[in-house]
Amino acid sequence: MKKIIALILAFVIAAAFAGCASKADTNKADGTEGDTASTSASSDGGSAEYTTQAAAYKSSGKSSGKSFETVLDTNEYAMYYNIFYNDQGGEYDGKPVFKKGTFATLYDEYSGITRYYVWGYNDQTKCCDWQWELKYDEVNDIPANGSLVEVTGTFTKDENALDGYWITEPKIKVKSEYTPADVDIDMSTMSATLERVQAFYIINKYDSLEGKTVRMYARVLSDTQVQHPYYNGTDFVVDVETDGKMPAIGMMVMIEGTV
Repeated sequence: MKKIIALILAFVIAAAFAGCASKADTNKADGTEGDTASTSASSDGGSAEYTTQAAAYKSSGKSSGKSFETVLDTNEYAMYYNIFYNDQGGEYDGKPVFKKGTFATLYDEYSGITRYYVWGYNDQTKCCDWQWELKYDEVNDIPANGSLVEVTGTFTKDENALDGYWITEPKIKVKSEYTPADVDIDMSTMSATLERVQAFYIINKYDSLEGKTVRMYARVLSDTQVQHPYYNGTDFVVDVETDGKMPAIGMMVMIEGTV
C-alpha cells in the first residue's frame, strides 16, 4: 500500500503551466525516472521563459535577496545524456572535470546518507536538466543549497554513486551564495529530477520521516492532492491537509509543511 505524505499548505505561487514531461531513466538505483520541463508566463502580451523554482522562491520573501540562479549549458546536458543513455561513461572515467551549476543536497533514505549535487538545465526552455553527484570523503564546509558554484574534481565510476558515476575530491568555489528555506528537507533548490527522487524517498520511507518539515514544488491534482509539477506518473502523488481551499487544478504551487 502506497505511503502518503500529509502536508499543511503554507502558501501558493501560481504560474501559467505550459510544460510537459518526457521520461528519462536517470535514477537507475531505485527505478524512478527523471523529468524535463518547460514553463512560461506572460504579463505583457509576450512570452517569458523562466524557472518556476527561481520565480517562486524569490517571491516567497525568504531568500537572501539574491536571485536564485540556474545555469544553462547544452554541452553539460549532452555529456550527461551520452553517459547515462549512450553508455559512454568510460570515455570520461578518471578525467578532470569543471562544472558550474546550482548546489543541492538530497537525503538518500535507502542508503542512510546525504548526497551532494551540482545541477543545471540544457537551454533556456528549462527542458531537460542535468545533475552531477559529488563525492566527499569528509564533509566540512559546504555551500548553502541553491548557491551558484563552480566545481573541479575527477569524474569517477563507482557503484556507490546513485547513478554509477560521481565527481571525486571536489573543490567548490561559491560564485553566489543563497539562503534556502529553514526546513528539514528543502526541495525548492533541486532540479526537477532531484525533487522527484527526494519525493520518492519521502513517500516510500514515510515512517522514518514523520514530523520532518518539507518544502516542495507541485501541481494541484485535486482538492486534496498534488503531483510532481512536471511529471504525470502515479509514483508522485501527495495528499495535502490544508486549513484553506486548494487552488485550481493544474496550478503550480509551492508547499511548506510537515510530513
